[in-house]
Amino acid sequence: LKDSSEETNAVAYAIPTFQMPTSFMGRSLRFRSDVEATRHLLHFAAKSAQSASVRLSSAYLNITPNLLSALSLYGKESGGAPYILTAGATSHGFAPKVNSQSSKNVGIVDKIKSTIPQAFLTLVKEAAQSMVSNGGKILLYDRTGWTFHAKGIWITENDDHDESSDGPGPEIINNPSSLVSTIIGSGNYGARSEDLDVESNCILIFNDSDDDNANEERDCTIKEHVAAEWNNMCTFSNEMTQDVESADADNKAIRFVL
Repeated sequence: LKDSSEETNAVAYAIPTFQMPTSFMGRSLRFRSDVEATRHLLHFAAKSAQSASVRLSSAYLNITPNLLSALSLYGKESGGAPYILTAGATSHGFAPKVNSQSSKNVGIVDKIKSTIPQAFLTLVKEAAQSMVSNGGKILLYDRTGWTFHAKGIWITENDDHDESSDGPGPEIINNPSSLVSTIIGSGNYGARSEDLDVESNCILIFNDSDDDNANEERDCTIKEHVAAEWNNMCTFSNEMTQDVESADADNKAIRFVL
């Protein structure tokens, strides 16, 4: 992305990514996949940025061990934290639809689908164990009449937050200028996106070079829009605090099916 008035003045660097199962073309990709690029970005930012925090949104949270390991790099020791936002029971894509039909008329398919949100919640609790121990949070989006299907990653550094205040929690991006990178696209950051589905994302790395002070206001405006996407979702979310420690550590079967 570049400012139209000066071709050499980049606002951000856009990196398109692609992911597909090996069976799709009968061979593996000959370039770095979306999963590899995302994991590399998370590792690099955690080690390079100061007090780095990562915020991840996934409609169907089914985090793989490799991604969970990368997210766990953001924690108390680094000065930042990991925050994950996913669908709550009310706004889950597989939540039972509210209608006037009697439960006796509900088909077997609908009955099976109604159990899916609870299955995902089991995986959410598993991820919460690692996130909470690193000073992070799991947020559940619940908004009556809305279905949650947002996905993305926001990475910040030195996003100062006054813990003594009664204002928004640390999961909110307090200072949009602290954004260093974001990812937008189709990926749900789960086992299915990694192993079964075809996905395409775009990594944006913001240009924060010291010689770009003249365009600081313009760049902050762009970052404000990016930060607002995350912050607006947090407005309708609640922190998951109950039963985190009771999660089953072995959910391989559930992860494979979902």
